[in-house]
Amino acid sequence: MKEGTVTDPQTVEKTRALRIGMFSESFHPVQNGVTTSVRTLTTELRREGHHVWVFAPEHQNQPEHETNVVRFPSFVTHLNPEYPLAYPFLPRLQLGSHVERLKLDIVHTHTPFVLGLAGADLAIRRGIPLISTFHTLYTEYSHYVTFLPEAFTHTLLEAFLPWYYNRCTTVICPSRTAADHLKGTGVDTSIEIVPTGIPIPDPDAVDAAACAAVREQLDVAPRAPLLLYAGRLAPEKQIAWLLDVFAVIRQSVPDAVLAIAGGGPLLESLSQHAAQIGVGESTRFMGPVPRCEMDAVYAAADLFVFPSPSETQGLVIGEARAAGTPSVVIDCGGAPETVQHGVDGFRIPPGDMDSFAACVTNLLKDRALLDNLAATARITAREQTPEQMILRVLRIYRRARESFGSNRASRMEQMRPTVTADPAETADPAIEQHDTANT
Repeated sequence: MKEGTVTDPQTVEKTRALRIGMFSESFHPVQNGVTTSVRTLTTELRREGHHVWVFAPEHQNQPEHETNVVRFPSFVTHLNPEYPLAYPFLPRLQLGSHVERLKLDIVHTHTPFVLGLAGADLAIRRGIPLISTFHTLYTEYSHYVTFLPEAFTHTLLEAFLPWYYNRCTTVICPSRTAADHLKGTGVDTSIEIVPTGIPIPDPDAVDAAACAAVREQLDVAPRAPLLLYAGRLAPEKQIAWLLDVFAVIRQSVPDAVLAIAGGGPLLESLSQHAAQIGVGESTRFMGPVPRCEMDAVYAAADLFVFPSPSETQGLVIGEARAAGTPSVVIDCGGAPETVQHGVDGFRIPPGDMDSFAACVTNLLKDRALLDNLAATARITAREQTPEQMILRVLRIYRRARESFGSNRASRMEQMRPTVTADPAETADPAIEQHDTANT
């Protein structure tokens, strides 16, 4: 070897493709923010040349062929029939053969339940760095556990969450609100704030023709004021409250239309509520919309309106911003953290119906201000792209591995047998970019 060509072992370690196991209770075709986040991260990691396997529950509508996805037998409950759950203990029993073959460098869990516990147990027993993303303010969803008193469920969560997350090398939170929530429960491990990256839409997907097609589909006149909500139709989202606000807005802007994209348990009751308060004919319930179609829907709207106080980050707000649509949001939870008040949207105090309605009404009547907000939204959207997200996550992965000791990592690398890539692993990562629906 010529002098000066010796490669630093640490440099080799930093540039070597990582082998990563993602464990998540939510994955395609389940439609929610966790699924979107996991798939964005997986797609970007593969684009950077890393090897990623996703461990998820079986779903009756899952694709016949999937790239590096390991499914476990699952069941559904009457409490939440849209979300299959892996049978307890089965993942741990079935993981052995996969682990021996895959030689994972990182275990990254996205839920702290059955599959999250299986991933954590695997990482701890095998000496693999354990990363976990805290996607959900679980205490805001305790009303779904109907067979236990809500106060008791809160107490269980306050004990369970620190037990789980304090075993992690690093916890990723998508917002400061989520990080503060975890710290408040007693989590004292390293926490990093990394919002989920949101891609900038292709210009053709949000051009005038695409917007016109959406408005025609919704039976909305080309210049009629169009408001949009996207997300799950569930109690914690406060959509009935939004409908009440819309009724107030209609008093000043009688030709305004509200489009609601998303499915959920409250679809029928919300439709009935809209009719009862006199906005049924001006409200469009679109049902679940594939993510690949949502950019045009966002762009067709004049304003994105989001009343939920229970989000860790509110991905749909960022998706609307990337399509050039400013937002008016409730200033609670993690959702408003990326909204720059008066720059690319407005934040309204929780429960202040009059202020929310007045803000939306003023914007719909001031086209120049609305256009300025839209132009700025397109600029600020570039601060939260998948490319920026992946750089930060990879730094977390590298630091996690280094914390296990460079000498130990070096010894394990020398002991690592040669692994022949699976045929599926060499497949084009682009096939992993399936359509997902909004949250």
